[in-house]
Amino acid sequence: MERLCRAHEPQLLQYLTRMLGKPDLAQEVAQDTYEKLHKMYRPEKVMFPRAILFKIATNFALMRLRRARLESTIITGSARMDEVPDETAPPDRRAMADEINQRLVQTIKELNPNLRKVFVMAHVQGKARKDIAEQLGISLKRVDKRMTRALKHCRERLASFGIDLLRVE
Repeated sequence: MERLCRAHEPQLLQYLTRMLGKPDLAQEVAQDTYEKLHKMYRPEKVMFPRAILFKIATNFALMRLRRARLESTIITGSARMDEVPDETAPPDRRAMADEINQRLVQTIKELNPNLRKVFVMAHVQGKARKDIAEQLGISLKRVDKRMTRALKHCRERLASFGIDLLRVE
């Protein structure tokens, strides 16, 4: 096993560096690969040892890339409101969407009752401004002002959670 690792180390490090973009990260992934290979390697049962070495390294590299992307998303708050994951989405995306939904519901509940009525009628029930004004007995201008205030509050509150309603990638 040690001979296998030494024989293919330069190619493996080059491959991982291209994949990960950082030599030090490639070295860490190679080390993880060697440890995993050491635990599971059975020379008598492996027909293509070099292929196993690169397969394990690829899996570790992909895990690192996914983790880095997820951490970046969480740290930078790049949650997007225009993507609603379905049941086929990875569990981390569904969990993030659930958390965003909970924060949005919490934010709407915090609204002043007059602002909340207008917001819910427009964005949840899909009513037109004119219908909202008639139903509440207020002017169109008052509906617009309340909607503006409600949206401003929601944007600011959600931004404090790291959620940007206006971001589109």
